[in-house]
Amino acid sequence: MLRELVANGIEGLPHPDAMVTYGAKNSIERLKGTAIVPDDIYTYYSFDELKEHFPKSLKKGVRVLKQNRGSTGERIWRVELKNPKKYQGAIPLDAELKLTEAKDNHTETKILQDFLEFCIQYLEGNSGMIVDMPFLERIKEGEIRILMLRDKVMNVVHKKPASSKDAFSATLFSGAKYRYDTPEKWPDLVQLAEGMVPIIREKLGNYDIPLIWTADFILDTDKKTGKDKYILGEINASCVGFSTHLELSDNIADEVLDLMDAESVVNNKWGAFTK
Repeated sequence: MLRELVANGIEGLPHPDAMVTYGAKNSIERLKGTAIVPDDIYTYYSFDELKEHFPKSLKKGVRVLKQNRGSTGERIWRVELKNPKKYQGAIPLDAELKLTEAKDNHTETKILQDFLEFCIQYLEGNSGMIVDMPFLERIKEGEIRILMLRDKVMNVVHKKPASSKDAFSATLFSGAKYRYDTPEKWPDLVQLAEGMVPIIREKLGNYDIPLIWTADFILDTDKKTGKDKYILGEINASCVGFSTHLELSDNIADEVLDLMDAESVVNNKWGAFTK
């Protein structure tokens, strides 16, 4: 319905395809080749792809698998071999896995074959997909979420996982501790994020940027320099928790009015400011 409205001259804020693209888990894979995502991120759209490739990526180390849609860490799994030194060659389908779900940090044990079959449910439907990315150990130091108002960082949330042994989830429901900061406390991240917006926009279809969206970063260590670097773990645009940031209401209203004003200059059919 929204696509039809846009096709008939109604401005989308943003275009509905932008909401789909920014809100999908595979958005980070589409950013491969940039400095903010690892090279070994993959997206699986079929069981054959998953079965063929995931054992190879698991050979590299601990992985994180994410379903396309969901919130509060549901169906996001940290996947690790229980006995990694046991396998010198290919990972067999009967290899034992330790699985930790981000929803509540609970652990399960499955053999690889059973886990792959369990994941079939995440591949069903028109938007079914699974994202496979490396697990970043420094998530224990916290995930840093930036709240974006189009191309500007407006707020920063530092989300530190619970201190229990297997915890890696940065959701409140899992026991993570949240700290709300101003952008001024994270100058390097703000500079990086705002500088990457044109590239993110281009890589994700060159649509207008969503009005409100978030990006989650995790600290990593640059192997060449030994210095800290920020890795993008996820983008959210369709289910942004705005209720905790009501102090930004005036900024958001001003941005909407500015967008409407700009549109009225170039579009004589736009009657938003007709007196």
